[in-house]
Amino acid sequence: MFARTAAVLALAATAAQAETVNVTNDLLQSPKTAAYMYSRPMMENMYRLGVAQDRKFGLQPECKTQYQVKPVSISVLAPIDFPDDKPHPTKGAWNSRYQFERCGESKVYNAIHLAADNGQPPAVRPFYPGTSNANLVLIKDALPAALMGAMIRSGLKDCKEIDVFDMKVSAPPHDVSEGGKTLKGVWTEDWTFRLCGQLVEVPMIFTPNPATGGTNFSTAPFTMNENKAKP
Repeated sequence: MFARTAAVLALAATAAQAETVNVTNDLLQSPKTAAYMYSRPMMENMYRLGVAQDRKFGLQPECKTQYQVKPVSISVLAPIDFPDDKPHPTKGAWNSRYQFERCGESKVYNAIHLAADNGQPPAVRPFYPGTSNANLVLIKDALPAALMGAMIRSGLKDCKEIDVFDMKVSAPPHDVSEGGKTLKGVWTEDWTFRLCGQLVEVPMIFTPNPATGGTNFSTAPFTMNENKAKP
């Protein structure tokens, strides 16, 4: 991911030339695009989304202090084109991960930006909170299994009020021995759902599959006397 330290350096750049950013690492050689992603309008987008997400989750409803947006990283989701004669990218998508601080507490949110081909500002929408290592496609594929795990663990199978509250890595990529084989790059995450006001944590296991180039996923084993639902 593109670290915020690199973004600080990029903000000093004044070059006004066309740039194409195909992958996240290209941002290191794309000062105009990097500076744009951390510009005041983009930070204001993250601020507005953060306030809306806090309200959705009922976090800090009495907080009166100044809210702060602290960028964490940028991930390029689709190749970005930024013409030299346009004020905004005209193609591409990226995720801005940021820490939202208020009243002594913080939460990590994600904001998806979708460039407009007419040169207007990008559309912005929230993505699931947290610091998952999984990409958007993998998260989408794994979500139904994780949700089913949350419903089983909580016993709230009929709940209709469901939100993803958090996603975080619990163990970074490591080797795992299984059936006489060594599985490389396995990592685990804890995905937290809010079901009808209760928080339920679901351990997820991600295993890279070198044969397909993809990643397999599963929920951790669950026993019936285990109940992680909490208010």
